[in-house]
Amino acid sequence: MPNRRPTLASGRRRTEDPPRKTGWQVRSSVADAVKQAVREGAAESQNAFVERALVRELRELRRRRVYDAYAAAARDPVFTSEQEGIGQDFDSAVGDGLEERG
Repeated sequence: MPNRRPTLASGRRRTEDPPRKTGWQVRSSVADAVKQAVREGAAESQNAFVERALVRELRELRRRRVYDAYAAAARDPVFTSEQEGIGQDFDSAVGDGLEERG
């Protein structure tokens, strides 16, 4: 089996994005729940568990931003008008270059 370098939850190699100690605090009950989850095998370490949760939350935040931008664009009359024009241009080109079969 090839020697694989450890990767972070984001898929980046550790050497490209080294760990950094942070000063965040969480409630005792959250810390206890993380410890219990790791004891039960949910992750290899508390750090890995917390990092995975943070990466998941950040991914969801980015997803929401993208969908919010889509929603804003859908309410923009200039944008929707341009999109309709592009759609009509493509509709007229759909059959270009196709031979009729008889």
